[in-house]
Amino acid sequence: MRAALEEIKILKSSIDAISNIIDEAGIIVSKEGMTLRAMDPAHVAFVDLQITKDAFSDYKVEEKLTLGLDLDRFNTILKRAGSSDKLTLSANDETTMNIEIKNSSTRRFELPLIDISEEEIKLPSLDFPAEIELDTKVLVEGIKDAEIVSDNIIFKVDENNLYLEAKGDLGNVNVKVDKDKAITFRVDSPCNSMFSIEYLKDMVKASDIAKSVKVYFGKDIPLKLEFIAPEVRLSFLIAPRVESE
Repeated sequence: MRAALEEIKILKSSIDAISNIIDEAGIIVSKEGMTLRAMDPAHVAFVDLQITKDAFSDYKVEEKLTLGLDLDRFNTILKRAGSSDKLTLSANDETTMNIEIKNSSTRRFELPLIDISEEEIKLPSLDFPAEIELDTKVLVEGIKDAEIVSDNIIFKVDENNLYLEAKGDLGNVNVKVDKDKAITFRVDSPCNSMFSIEYLKDMVKASDIAKSVKVYFGKDIPLKLEFIAPEVRLSFLIAPRVESE
């Protein structure tokens, strides 16, 4: 396989976000594109990355491959690429991936591949009472605000507003997003759930790939974040933190 990418931030931002949550994963390379689906070791978060072949300036795949990656090492190499560099990934088998970064110079890296369990991840079917699309900056800043006072953030919604709230010994934070300020706003019933800020901080590192993010949640069910650009779709699921009675 050989895949050349000129819009580097698609892969760079995606892997930067994913590698902080998941240590190892297999990228499935097919004639249609690349996919990565994995669960973190604590079974708190799930990642689903899909990059179509149209995202690449050159894309050749003769047979389906699973590239088992140490994502932290892969991320370290990708960080060596600048925004104007051309990135080329190539592999003849499932033992080594070659990474070429080209601009005024040509740099080549060999990354040994690892064995990855190809066990299918089964996810529960979820019915989300709330689906809201908003500017990624609003979500990023809301999470940063909440982190000032707490390790957790509460997503709450009513018929007219989305609220991002946090409470702690250092005070309280409340961020309100009016229905009219959201890109899309669907709420079947008011609901709220609490989530780990540490996980969400890593997930929103993917905000560079899309100007907006879709947020799905309900009452004490996982929250879904979906970043969508023309040739890439990156989704995260994070389990709620349920307060004991």
